[in-house]
Amino acid sequence: MVALAIAIAVLLVVLVAIGERVVHRDQVLPGVKVAGVNLGGSTEPTALLTVTALGDRLRRQTIHARAGEHDLSFDPAVIGYEVNAAATMRAARRAGRSANPLNALSGTLLRTLRPDRIGLVVRYDSTKLGALIDGWVGATGKGLIDGGIRVEGTQVAEIRPRAGIGIDRDDAERRIIAALGTGSSDVGTLRIGPTTPAIDIADVRRAARHARAILAAPVTVAAAGTTMTLAPAQVAPTLRTQISGSRLHLRVDELALRAALGAPLTAVETPPTDATFAVDGTRVSVVPAVTGVLVDLAPVSAAIARGHHAIEAPLRTTEPARTTEWATKLNITELVATYTTNHPCCQPRITNIHRAADTIDGTIVEPGATFSLNGTLGPRTVDKGYVLAPGIGANLEFEDSVGGGVSQLSTTLYNATFFGCYEDITHTVHALYISRYPMGREATLNYPSIDNKFRNDSQSGVLIRVAYSNTSVTVSYYGNKEGRSCRGEGPNILETIPIAVEYIDDPTLPLGTEKQLTPGALGYVVENFRILSRSGVADVRERFAERYSMAKSKVARGTGPPPTTTTTVPPAVPPTPPDSTPPPAP
Repeated sequence: MVALAIAIAVLLVVLVAIGERVVHRDQVLPGVKVAGVNLGGSTEPTALLTVTALGDRLRRQTIHARAGEHDLSFDPAVIGYEVNAAATMRAARRAGRSANPLNALSGTLLRTLRPDRIGLVVRYDSTKLGALIDGWVGATGKGLIDGGIRVEGTQVAEIRPRAGIGIDRDDAERRIIAALGTGSSDVGTLRIGPTTPAIDIADVRRAARHARAILAAPVTVAAAGTTMTLAPAQVAPTLRTQISGSRLHLRVDELALRAALGAPLTAVETPPTDATFAVDGTRVSVVPAVTGVLVDLAPVSAAIARGHHAIEAPLRTTEPARTTEWATKLNITELVATYTTNHPCCQPRITNIHRAADTIDGTIVEPGATFSLNGTLGPRTVDKGYVLAPGIGANLEFEDSVGGGVSQLSTTLYNATFFGCYEDITHTVHALYISRYPMGREATLNYPSIDNKFRNDSQSGVLIRVAYSNTSVTVSYYGNKEGRSCRGEGPNILETIPIAVEYIDDPTLPLGTEKQLTPGALGYVVENFRILSRSGVADVRERFAERYSMAKSKVARGTGPPPTTTTTVPPAVPPTPPDSTPPPAP
């Protein structure tokens, strides 16, 4: 009976294992995880997308380690870290599919109890990893000095190495590699102990001799028929040292070399020029991009580092970031919507409006992309050219803030979005109704809490252009109408909230007298409609309901000695403020 029971159990396991392979023949087997992400049941395309997204996330995460009292961290991108998504997916696909029957059977059972954890297939630059660890050793070591050189003017000084206490390099490397393979952001606690310098005195002297040889004579760089000469004093600031494989290597910084060559270099180069758009009335055309021709300084830097003093520099063509093909595909051909708001002249807020307008002018919003006004402008600071100007504060009173008044641009942009038929993602009306704006169809702004966003839900790009004067600002969207148009209906005032009076005792006023301090503002509940029309399709009506707060009228009430005369002072009646006047009926 026991033998029979064992035979039945084995048979069941075999059937389950076979069934698992049949059911999941085109999928990752159940119970397979990669870096904590369950891929079980995923098809190969789905698993590949999942691992690709996982790799992107891991590349952006910060990896932490501890060494004694030190907290250390690095971004994986610094060492060229990448997840090979295809190879990782294939490894997950193979998991549990052993050709050995016993392994296949045991794997089926074990995956029901605990997952099969498949390591990530990763790539990284071992030289950069070594440099990272060397930096950690230097930052945490006590008494440890790695050998090196120091260039002062055109003189090369040697830095003698000295042993001390520091991170165990081999232990750190093993732990980092393990974390990269599992997707962990925690390397753990690194071992610290007696540590010898990565660079010995012999290598220091070798590197010093090499640096002195480089600085012994001028360097000439020939490019496009022009010869540029760098004196040793110009070459010296471009020299850098790098520890790799326990050797001290000299290199030449390419950006520093470009700066050292200066004007003679720019005279032989043609920088790439992005494709742009030219606006003529309501029509738009593409201004083609220009391919650049630059001197390739990478081989020049390498040649100088090897000790060459006469170098022939190759030229390379460089495509602009925005090509003519890119611009043409955006299909930006016409004016889609434009809107203007007006304001009084010569106030501080106008500086902020113009500063923000200049920042967003020329912005391209590609099809499907979301434009964020806060994201484009960033914080409004004095360093960026913004000034103090009034804005509505938390207590519903106007108070100065850096960047005050930018909401005028936000309102103008929102109306261009409204009449351009683009999808409104988020906007917020002002806390109080301001009569220079269309009631219920405006947008305030505050960084970072209150944003103004729209999504380009068309198949064409959107070019944002902004123009302004001392009394107005205009936002225009150029793109392609694609047969649709929008019109507005409203505003419809659903509720008017009367001004309440708040009395404030004032002992400086005679008893029985009153003095108005602030007039207050009416509150409103209002609705607007956007009607989107397209040929051959029923109109779409969108409702936008907004609420404006009521601001109390504040009245000082005298509590001082009674007046000496019998003149009767009528009580203050709060007038309706100019900015609270309801709009005429549509």
